Amino acid sequence: MKLTKTIKQTVKTTTYLMLAFVMAFTISCSPEDGRDGLPGEQGPAGEDGNANVVSSDWFQIQFDHTNGANDYGYMAIDIPNYQEFIDNGGVAMMYVRQTLLGDEYIIYQLPYEDIFSFALANVPSEGVENSLILFANQTDVSDLETEPGLTFRYILVPGNTTSKSQVNFEKMSYEDVINQLGLDY
Repeated sequence: MKLTKTIKQTVKTTTYLMLAFVMAFTISCSPEDGRDGLPGEQGPAGEDGNANVVSSDWFQIQFDHTNGANDYGYMAIDIPNYQEFIDNGGVAMMYVRQTLLGDEYIIYQLPYEDIFSFALANVPSEGVENSLILFANQTDVSDLETEPGLTFRYILVPGNTTSKSQVNFEKMSYEDVINQLGLDY
């Protein structure tokens, strides 16, 4: 009988403790706690990342236009939000990768010699709107379209990227740009 009384007392004490915990959590987690209608504390400012940086994969040139002598051609690449990119001082970079043998290659920043260059253009009268234009000059530019060892890549850095204002990308190597922006090689 004494054992039954002890068990009843233990159950009763445990019930009161559980009820006390439930009440404590209910009261302490009330929405009335804190400062009503006021925002929380402002956290420290973070650095801008490269979330808005646009980077293409390596691609072969496909001309949108060549001249009659076939010694000049261009390829237009559409840029979303072109005007915003221009107005905010965005930076465009383009590279050419020339594959030599197997896994060996050389990467050059454009303009490269007198062969390749690029520009940002919005010339609707010429059929080019809101585009990054890749230009080529060579005796026969059609050979460039079928050259698998010749590929291009562009990187667009918005003007609102903090790291852009601190770095002159035009004076950096391809590897340094990729590392600075945290992009895949």
